[in-house]
Amino acid sequence: MANVRLTVWQASRRYRGIFYYLWPFTSSNMELWRLLWILCAFWVSGTSPLQEFDTTPVDTEVNPGDTTVLICKVRNRKGECAWLKDGRVVGKIQNKYDFEREPSDGDCSIKIRNSRIEDDDGRWECQVTQTSLTELTLTSPEIKYTVREAPMAPRIEDNTIQLNPGDSYRTRSGDSKRIHCVSRKGNPPAVLKWYIDGVDITSMSNQTNTTDVDKAKTWQAISLLDYTFHKEHNGKSLQCRAYHPAYEKEFLDITVLLEVLYSPIIKLIGNTKEDIEEGKSLSLKCEADANPKANIIWRKSGNSGIYDIKDQIDFSPIKRTDTGIYSCSAKNDVGQSEELEVTVDVKYRPKILRVDPSPASTVALYNSTKLLCVAEGNPVPKYSWLQKIGGEPLVWLERGNNSTLFVSNVTYMYQGHYICEVSNVINGNEYKATSEEITLDVTGAPQVLTNTTKTKKRVVVEKDEDATMTVFFCSDPQPRRTFWEWGSSKLDTGSDLVRYIAEPLLPDLRQGDCYEARLIIQQVDGTDSRKYTLNVENDKGRESYAVLLEVREPVAMSVVIGIVVGCIVLLIIVVLVVLYLLKSDRLCFSRKQRFKTDTGSESDSGHSSELPPPNRSVGAIPPDALYASPKRNTPVLVTVTEPHYENLKSERGNGSVLYAHLDLSSNGSARSIARPRQEIIEYAEIQFQPKVNDQIDL
Repeated sequence: MANVRLTVWQASRRYRGIFYYLWPFTSSNMELWRLLWILCAFWVSGTSPLQEFDTTPVDTEVNPGDTTVLICKVRNRKGECAWLKDGRVVGKIQNKYDFEREPSDGDCSIKIRNSRIEDDDGRWECQVTQTSLTELTLTSPEIKYTVREAPMAPRIEDNTIQLNPGDSYRTRSGDSKRIHCVSRKGNPPAVLKWYIDGVDITSMSNQTNTTDVDKAKTWQAISLLDYTFHKEHNGKSLQCRAYHPAYEKEFLDITVLLEVLYSPIIKLIGNTKEDIEEGKSLSLKCEADANPKANIIWRKSGNSGIYDIKDQIDFSPIKRTDTGIYSCSAKNDVGQSEELEVTVDVKYRPKILRVDPSPASTVALYNSTKLLCVAEGNPVPKYSWLQKIGGEPLVWLERGNNSTLFVSNVTYMYQGHYICEVSNVINGNEYKATSEEITLDVTGAPQVLTNTTKTKKRVVVEKDEDATMTVFFCSDPQPRRTFWEWGSSKLDTGSDLVRYIAEPLLPDLRQGDCYEARLIIQQVDGTDSRKYTLNVENDKGRESYAVLLEVREPVAMSVVIGIVVGCIVLLIIVVLVVLYLLKSDRLCFSRKQRFKTDTGSESDSGHSSELPPPNRSVGAIPPDALYASPKRNTPVLVTVTEPHYENLKSERGNGSVLYAHLDLSSNGSARSIARPRQEIIEYAEIQFQPKVNDQIDL
């Protein structure tokens, strides 16, 4: 198409008048017009063909010293071939430029030997001179003949500071930096690319190419990288690569190390989740990630000064006084880290410091008292006040769960020996500490202890058995007199009267100042049923307590037989009532049933049913069909609202079974029939077949 355009242009130059008005349409790329212009050109020029390019030269790149041929071929050549470089005619030079001026085959190609950038790099064009005044010189489009020149190795510059390979490039984290990568004296200019640890970041850069001022016909390539470096880039490599075809290898590069400065980031190491027990060892380390290296500072709550300035503090062994909140921070030239806190809570076993009152205390009956226990421990210990109950085995009764045991109303039940027990748990292990015993002595009038199993309010025995009544009481000072009293009788403990025995007081071995009083009545009878009162006196007062004795008479055999007979009679009555209800119409005929007559005709209600098969039981006839009241001759107007029954004899089998016909009104309404009362009910003999498995339940 380029040759066609050239031919049309030459023809239009020769015959401007003809194509003056047609020329503007040549830019429309319309093939029809182009063909028209060509035909017109041939018509105007006559039978003599025009010279035109068959092949024109193209852009070419060569390495220094290479020999290259620029192709230029012409059809219908008439003029002489010529070559121009940068607008100046190039002659034939031996061992440098070689081409035919008047080639018979129209090949005007030029051979360029030993290419050099100084001599050969530039813009070239091929021309064929005119052969007449009416023709124009045939000229090819300019092409770029490039003699490659390997550029210098790239270098990295920060403003005016040039970095050497392997140097450290220092910058602060978060700061935006503009870095230059320069490659000079290259032809064509080098292509520059940026990498961080092999990752291409060229998209963050912009390259510009300018003529190198130090060497003609060469270029200076400059790539500007705008980038913000962060902590994670520290220690990585920053690389600029220059790609050029004149290099012996694919590219040349320069690499520098990134030194990103950032403020410290710290973390704590050694804070265990387990309890820190006194006497064990503990190490706390504050690890800082910073560039440049940071200084560690430890502080302890409650102290205004610095606790330590090293990265690790050790407690070996750790003491309870080491308990507190520790904080660490780091600082360097870039900045200071946040402050991290760790709580050191030293656990230690419980220990009782004192108990009060110690070792004994005396309290009057019904007064108040207080026992105090002071202990230490971490975790805070739990308290238990335990009262020793003597005997075998030894029993401890828990009286309270606070450091202070307060009793607002002291009774003899609180008299005895007490200990304070404290406990806590460290790492799943329970530790306890126990105080010395405190003796609590209660004094006052006698008191019967009713909340024990020994003292009974009521005693029940059978006639002719021995009855024992027991009362448990306490008295400090000791009882002066103790006696049983019933009716007008009195019996001191340790004495007896006929069938009555008042045993001597029995001291309680488990609880001091407490006694057990017993009254035994031998072979009791009904007259012994009454209250028996124990009276106790001492120097502080008097206490009385009554025990009720109940003597049960044996039950007579006749009474037992009467009860059994009554139960049997009641059971029989219940069974008969149930049977009656089962046979009554309320249960049996709650559902309507239909029967056939002997002749197989339907009842006057219009309903019919098949007779039951011989092997099935037949529904029972309601009781009012089997029993009748005395006959009366006087007709009575009866309103029939109930089913009407008729006794029918079965034609099947041996005729031993009778069936009842149930006449129900089709509309369910009552019918008034005037008939003698004796005709209302008919009688029949009823026989039932033996029951079989498949029977009808009514």
